[in-house]
Amino acid sequence: MATETAMTQGEVHELLDRMFAAFTDPATKPEQFAELLTPDYIQRVDGKQLDYEGFLRHSQALQAGLASSSVSFEHVVTDGVSAATVHVAEAVKITGERIRLKVIAYYQFRGNRISLVDELTHLIEGAAHDRDLGSRMPD
Repeated sequence: MATETAMTQGEVHELLDRMFAAFTDPATKPEQFAELLTPDYIQRVDGKQLDYEGFLRHSQALQAGLASSSVSFEHVVTDGVSAATVHVAEAVKITGERIRLKVIAYYQFRGNRISLVDELTHLIEGAAHDRDLGSRMPD
């Protein structure tokens, strides 16, 4: 069994930057996530679990409802095979309403891709019904 090679701190930062750039770009096509996520990817958000296909549906739901979004990192700690971040996600809905979430996330990496994200989100600004932004699915 091959031992996983740790990524450098720079490679981890670059992977997370690429992931969130793709995630916040409405022009990103679902197949582009294959370079960033493992096929057996799992995301746990506020007690819900998404697999790879579920993540793609989640991404599409956000693209359909948001006019723009961005992520800014406050803290990133990594050992090269996993990482933890504290970041703020900001979004403007198509209706013009603003949303701000503080996110604490743990990541695992395999083959220079993300294999697991386990996160908690806290709504800082926005309507109570937008608390599900981290795991929202299409209607």
